Amino acid sequence: MEKDYYKILGVDETASKAEIKKVFRKLAKKFHPDHNPNNKRAEERFKQLSEAYGTLSDDKKRQEYDMMRKYGAFAGGQQGGPTGAQGFAGFDLSDLMRGGNSGSFRFSNAESMGGFEDIFGSLFGGAQGHGPRSSRRGRARRPTPVGADTATTVSITFREAIDGTTKILRLTNVNNKIRVRIPAGIEDGGKIRLKDQGQPGVYGGRNGDLIITVRVMPDQNFKRVGNDIHSSVEISFVEAIKGCKKNVKTLARTVSLTIPAGTQPGTKMRLKGMGLAVGNKTGDQYVEIKVMIPSTLTENQKRLLDEWE
Repeated sequence: MEKDYYKILGVDETASKAEIKKVFRKLAKKFHPDHNPNNKRAEERFKQLSEAYGTLSDDKKRQEYDMMRKYGAFAGGQQGGPTGAQGFAGFDLSDLMRGGNSGSFRFSNAESMGGFEDIFGSLFGGAQGHGPRSSRRGRARRPTPVGADTATTVSITFREAIDGTTKILRLTNVNNKIRVRIPAGIEDGGKIRLKDQGQPGVYGGRNGDLIITVRVMPDQNFKRVGNDIHSSVEISFVEAIKGCKKNVKTLARTVSLTIPAGTQPGTKMRLKGMGLAVGNKTGDQYVEIKVMIPSTLTENQKRLLDEWE
C-alpha cells in the first residue's frame, strides 16, 4: 500500500466521521493554498489531505479502502485504487486542484463532491452567494461563496463624534492597518461598513466586509438626544430668587444665558439652533437650571428667612 490515509490525517482507524471531519478542517485551514501562497510543500500537503478526506469521509469508499488496505489490494496500483491521479471510486484528484501558483482551487464536479465542498464553504466564510447560477450545459451550480464579514469596535470621544474624525485600526485577520473615516454626527452604536475588508472569499468569491461599531464615550458637559444637546448650569438659592446671568458652554462657543427671577429648580431653558446640525436639521440646546440649596445656615440667615416668610 502506497498511501495511508489514516496516517496522512493523523487519526486512528476507528475514528468516527465527525472526528475525521474535525481534524481535516483544522489541517485544511492550516495548509490551504490561499493561506500559503507560492508554497509548494503546503500545496502538496493540502492535496494529500483532500485526497485522504475524500475517501475516509465517504462510507462506501472508506469500506472499500479498508478492505484493500487489509488484504493488500493496493499492490501494483490497480485501477480504482487510491494510487496515482485517478483516486478511489472515480475521485479524480487532478480535477480538484486548479490555478497553478495562484493558490486558488475549484471542484470540477461540485455535484459529485457533495459535503466535501460544503466543508470548505463553512471553513472559509460560509456560502453566502446570490442565488444559483447556470452552467453552459444548463445545469444549476452552487453560488460563489462570499468571505465572512468581520466585526470590530472603535471608541471615540463625544467631541470626535460631533466633528468627525479619522482612526487607524490594526486588524489581526489581515495583519495590516486600515484608515477609517468616521463621519461627523455619528451616534453611539452607529455602524460603518468597509467593503471587501473582511475574511477572504473562496472558490473565486469576493472578500467579506468589515463592520465597525462606533462607541461614543460620555462627556462631562453635554448629553446628546437626537440632534438636541442637553447640559446644565448651577445657580445659588439667592440667584434663583433674584435672577441672574450665567455663561453657558455650547458646541460652538460660550454664550450668556439670562435666568429670570423666581426660576424653579429643574427648569429647562432652550437655546435655539445651538444643537447638532446633521443633514437638513439643526437641533437645540436645553440647559437645566440646578439650584444649589445651602446645607447649613447661620442664625442671622435663619432669622431673615423667618422674617421673609
